[in-house]
Amino acid sequence: MQDQKSITPPALRKGDTIAFISPSSRLNTLFAQRIGKATSFFQSRGFHIKVIFDESFPSDPLSAVKHRCHELHLAFSDPDVKAIICTIGGLTADELLPHLDYDLIRKNPKVFCGYSDITLLHHALLKESGLRTFYGPAVIPEFGESPEPLRFTRKHFFDMVMKTVKRQSVPRSPVHVMEFKNWLAREPDQEPRELVPAPGWKWLREGRAEGRLTGGCLASLVQVSGQRHLDDYKDKILILELPEGEHPGEPYLLYAARTAMAHLETSGVLRVIAGMIVGRPYMYDEKATEDFERMILDQCDGMEFPILAGVDTGHSDPMLTLPLDVMVALDSSAGVDEQFVILEEAVTM
Repeated sequence: MQDQKSITPPALRKGDTIAFISPSSRLNTLFAQRIGKATSFFQSRGFHIKVIFDESFPSDPLSAVKHRCHELHLAFSDPDVKAIICTIGGLTADELLPHLDYDLIRKNPKVFCGYSDITLLHHALLKESGLRTFYGPAVIPEFGESPEPLRFTRKHFFDMVMKTVKRQSVPRSPVHVMEFKNWLAREPDQEPRELVPAPGWKWLREGRAEGRLTGGCLASLVQVSGQRHLDDYKDKILILELPEGEHPGEPYLLYAARTAMAHLETSGVLRVIAGMIVGRPYMYDEKATEDFERMILDQCDGMEFPILAGVDTGHSDPMLTLPLDVMVALDSSAGVDEQFVILEEAVTM
């Protein structure tokens, strides 16, 4: 069971301050152009931006971890900051978990958004502070997009963190991106990426289920499994999506995904959930996607929960902003706009 009563954060409003933080990978300087673009984008929409990032990073590993925690604490303790967006994911978010001031975070609830390795922070903030967070876009990859963030990504982010709606259908993007861009290229080389028709959502297993939304990046879910920050997955709707591969622009290897899925099965996670939402796998072509979906079904053999795949979440462009710990419904027999529905307010006024 989660230790704290769930806290729904206050809605973001125009004129508010948004903090950019880097709790995992420290890439602000390397991708300063992307940070600048994201800053300009939010400022053009009427927000103030505070980049919390100290380049004079401690060389001692433990001090460096505590320094990253300090930056996160600064964002939560600052009364002017109303939302926190992670600059990117990484591989080391789990290092922060023993050193975070969860009482501070609980007393200062605000919108917190990120994905990939940030999955570990989502779990810990909910379990230890009770804070409901958002599995959604990051600063460098999405909000730093050239010439601007993809329309679907930015619209759904603002819809989720600025509007208090008790019931809303989760939208589907008719297009997506299957193109990798070098973020270090000069501005003249940063042409808009090509949008192509999206293959659409697909029911791997039909059915109906309701439950609280949890989960995130598959590789990170394996990391959190067995930790004290592990969510109680019983009767939950599990988000499951793949990260990038070993090198930028490469897909995550299918055998690695299979190994991670097997871990979720043997650890009991897949035995207790009520439903599953599978993100569109990053850089997978049609054949690879079919193999991936077959693997998902194989690992869920003998279970009866509904599985909705190809969803615009995680390492997929454009990207949804999904509020965690809220009640959602999956229903394969409903109309297209009612098959994935959020049943609670994601933010409060």
